[in-house]
Amino acid sequence: MKKLLMVLAVAVAITLFLAGYTKPALAQEKPMELSMVSFLPDIPPGGNWARLFINQVNKISNGSMKIKFLGPEAIPAPDAPAAVKRGSVDIASALSPFCDALVPGSNSIGRAEYSPMDLRKGPAFKYYQDGFAKVGIYYMGASVSSLPQVQTVLYLRKTINGLADLKGLKIAAAGGSNKAFIEAVGAVCVPIDFPDYFTSMERGTVDGYNIGIPGIQDFSLTPVTKAMLDEPVSSCGGMMIMNMAKYNSLSKAQQDVLNKAMIQTEIDGAKMFTETVEKVKKDIAAAGVKIIHLSPSDSKAFYLAYRNAMWAEDMARWPDIAPKLKGWLVDPNFPRAK
Repeated sequence: MKKLLMVLAVAVAITLFLAGYTKPALAQEKPMELSMVSFLPDIPPGGNWARLFINQVNKISNGSMKIKFLGPEAIPAPDAPAAVKRGSVDIASALSPFCDALVPGSNSIGRAEYSPMDLRKGPAFKYYQDGFAKVGIYYMGASVSSLPQVQTVLYLRKTINGLADLKGLKIAAAGGSNKAFIEAVGAVCVPIDFPDYFTSMERGTVDGYNIGIPGIQDFSLTPVTKAMLDEPVSSCGGMMIMNMAKYNSLSKAQQDVLNKAMIQTEIDGAKMFTETVEKVKKDIAAAGVKIIHLSPSDSKAFYLAYRNAMWAEDMARWPDIAPKLKGWLVDPNFPRAK
């Protein structure tokens, strides 16, 4: 509760700051349209965050700026960062693991034990903005905002009774995301794309899958899922990025619209994520998916396995920047690690 109140206080402060913005001087601007792609399909609940941003842009610009939205069927998720860099699409809600080739340590943002609103004020945000700028991309912020470490869970083909029951299970993970963590709890990581999760679960090729909590509905996975391990890890791993040349071609007023819309989307999106998770759990439980929890000791061990394994992987991959990122992103007082 204390953490939630702190986050809400930050959100209120940013909202008051936004209220102090000079109203964008768009009266003389010609109407324009930007293109945007997302790693999630344009359906609820996953598509809601992209739509939240799009609606904010339309609202703040009084309809003079619009965004044409495309899903992963237009540009596959692994290709989105490069597509933004070359200008094939103006904006992308991109998965951070696929940004690592452009900015080392992009994937580390998922380890953050602070909210996107908190990060915006610190050195990690500047690191990502500066890093992306060097490759011709404007880093905007978190594309699927939430409170820290509540985004991703393991969905399974069977129920388990404790942490030890995960040993040997084959867990699907898009792009091999969270591979170090999956292996740290004794499971086997199977790198496959989100659209292949259903068939793999249906055929028993995998025993479960690693995905953001709403993903079970985004990819219609409820029929092949028996249990949700309600022990979430990971913060927002979605990065909103924009082609820098396109951003620089905009007027100051148009740039202000995008930045203000992004900040408001982070604030509203965090609240929406909490509400969405509760609805998803209610829906899937009604459909027969069992919501399971670990014992307090197993729960702590599970989270620490995630934190330690993922940071160890980052340290090995980026020995120069990972120690700094860890210092910026890890909360020494994070309650789940106590």
